[in-house]
Amino acid sequence: MKYADITFNDRNPVKRRLQRIRLDHALKVLEELPPEFAGRVLDFGAGNGELARQIFRRFPEATVVAYEPVPELNREAQEHLQGVPGVQVVGDISELKPASFDFIFALEVFEHLPAGPFEKALDEISGLARADAYLVFGVPNELFLPALVKGLFRFTRRYGEVDAVPGNILRATLGQPPQERPVKEIAPGMPYIVRHMGFDYRHFREILKERFQIEEIYGSPFPGLPPAFNFEVYFLCRKP
Repeated sequence: MKYADITFNDRNPVKRRLQRIRLDHALKVLEELPPEFAGRVLDFGAGNGELARQIFRRFPEATVVAYEPVPELNREAQEHLQGVPGVQVVGDISELKPASFDFIFALEVFEHLPAGPFEKALDEISGLARADAYLVFGVPNELFLPALVKGLFRFTRRYGEVDAVPGNILRATLGQPPQERPVKEIAPGMPYIVRHMGFDYRHFREILKERFQIEEIYGSPFPGLPPAFNFEVYFLCRKP
């Protein structure tokens, strides 16, 4: 199954709409840029490349790079971005010049990474960012009311899996999600946590504080409400 089939093209219309909204909110940091912006933008962990596609549509003079190291997803991104010559799809981090990007987006990435790859990805993002770059990290909220809503949705789709059993859903709703998160390989040598449940955006916030200056925290789809009431949480960061 393709990435797009479980996100932007999901059979549930509400989920499809939420996926589109979350990208709009992720791109909030670009709203004040002029259409002729010609800087460099990186989508780190690009999936099918939809975010990069939207960025290039807004800023056709910018250099937009979609970095996706998973071979299957990289192929999907290349297919999705055919006819969009302004976006470069990259699968090897060594192809990217250090300290060369003005904006870096990492959406729906860190909830899937176990400890080693998690720290490595943060190092890579920091190394690729210019001194004055903006960094946008987007992660799911798997706690409190959003956890209950997501859990009930998953319950109807895949009852019995780790994120679709009543006990785990209840624990996540109370802000105490299960700590054991099964790890698989999404590709040879690439460990991957498939399910979101157990990821704690509060812990992620504290890790970011150790490395970056957090300028803003907001949620999606209701950015006017506290992050705890949203399905996604965004961290707008700068280098210290």
